[in-house]
Amino acid sequence: MPKSARFRILTRELNRLKKQFLPKISPTGLYSDRQLVRTLAYRVLAHAEIESYLEDRAWEVVLNAKRAWDATGKTSRTLICLVGFSALTMDKPPDTLNKPSRVSQDDHDKRLKISKKIDSAINNFRWVKDNNHGVKEANILALLLPIGIDSNDLDPAWLATMNTFGKERGLVAHSSATSYMTIQPPDPATELNTVQQITQELLRIDELINNLMR
Repeated sequence: MPKSARFRILTRELNRLKKQFLPKISPTGLYSDRQLVRTLAYRVLAHAEIESYLEDRAWEVVLNAKRAWDATGKTSRTLICLVGFSALTMDKPPDTLNKPSRVSQDDHDKRLKISKKIDSAINNFRWVKDNNHGVKEANILALLLPIGIDSNDLDPAWLATMNTFGKERGLVAHSSATSYMTIQPPDPATELNTVQQITQELLRIDELINNLMR
């Protein structure tokens, strides 16, 4: 299965974080406080890398679809989904090509020209991407459905894992390390396994994204 350049960057960065922050897995499950704090840092930073990957790949697909449209007028599944999931109103054709006196030319063009509707949908998606803060199911659906990933291609078990991963990252990010470890000390082996499971499924999604760009 071919990997995108962006997925290779993700893999490289996650491996770097593993080497820098995770201790050697102990068969006894015993770790020093310093090792546990670094494990929490690994969780937060791995989350950031995965979040960035999803945002970057989604935007890459959008730009690819827009370039094809501008160059050839060729539509694509991505453009259809961008408009369909944009939350924009689907206006019926106006009664006349003439601009009403109380309507701006730009607003009138948005009712007449499909290119304007596509631009509006892309701008809406850019806002979603730029304001995304997480990797939970809602975040993933907001990034992947509008670019053309079919809902049937998203594994519910993986989405549940992402929900847990996002929640646990949030607990660390909004708590002191000392208080968090008192309540729920991290296990380096579990943290590594979670990221590996997430990455394995991301590779499959990466291929689906590649297919959208062909």
